[in-house]
Amino acid sequence: MIDKKKKQLYQIFVTFMLCIIAAISLIPFIYLIITSCVNDMSLVFKNGIALKITSDMLDIGNYRLLFTDNNGMFFSWFKNSGIITILFTVLSIGFSSMVGYGVSMYKFKGKQLLVVLILSTMMIPVETLMIPLYNEIKSFNLLNTHLGVVLPFAVSAFTIYFFMQYAQSLSPEFMDAARIDGCGEIRIFLTVMVPLMKPAFASMTILQATNAWNDFLWPLIVMSKNENFTLTVGLQTYLSPYGNNYNLLFAGAVLSVIPVMIIFFACQKLFMEGMIAGGIKG
Repeated sequence: MIDKKKKQLYQIFVTFMLCIIAAISLIPFIYLIITSCVNDMSLVFKNGIALKITSDMLDIGNYRLLFTDNNGMFFSWFKNSGIITILFTVLSIGFSSMVGYGVSMYKFKGKQLLVVLILSTMMIPVETLMIPLYNEIKSFNLLNTHLGVVLPFAVSAFTIYFFMQYAQSLSPEFMDAARIDGCGEIRIFLTVMVPLMKPAFASMTILQATNAWNDFLWPLIVMSKNENFTLTVGLQTYLSPYGNNYNLLFAGAVLSVIPVMIIFFACQKLFMEGMIAGGIKG
């Protein structure tokens, strides 16, 4: 009985501490939302960052201005980020899942060498590849295009390795049973293994979509026209040596979080299952 009470007290204490940590983590985002509605941003940065904001300082005019300023470029930036995120996520998950599944579930000569080569690419800093990749994209005439942003990083070693680890937790008996029923290898993957790998797909959907949506450096290098900018690059244009439009920057930053939150909450349950399964197997 005493042990049960101690366990309950421990759970209450842990829950209380997690709530405090969550509240502290949300404070910057809440402050961002509030300051995005301030009508005079000079009041926020007066004598540093002002934490005291009164109701008479708030207005939604920043959001109206965001959609009308600069010929409505915010819509264009938002659309470009959406297209790139969808393309990147679909290509990344599609190809990486096939590679990870094939390497994990099949035996062939040179398998260990292939795994080593895949994992070794994770040790190469991405920044060292920027110039060679830029020259490659330029030679294919893909500058200022969505494919130019998506293709170079569509398949990553981390995503392949994650699917490899998850596929190893699946029983090969499912494949054998499907072969007895006359299924080909492609059909086995699409109709048998993919449904079993839903948690892995959900996990990678959230991670890859978030990475694509928040990516800044590579789209900045590939895109040079204002109408082709992604949202992260476009919002950066509000900061310049000639003046900083923090009101538009803060409002755009708030709206940029919404798609990522929708994806996360839509895939949250499967995301946790996939991360736990991958972690246990790893």
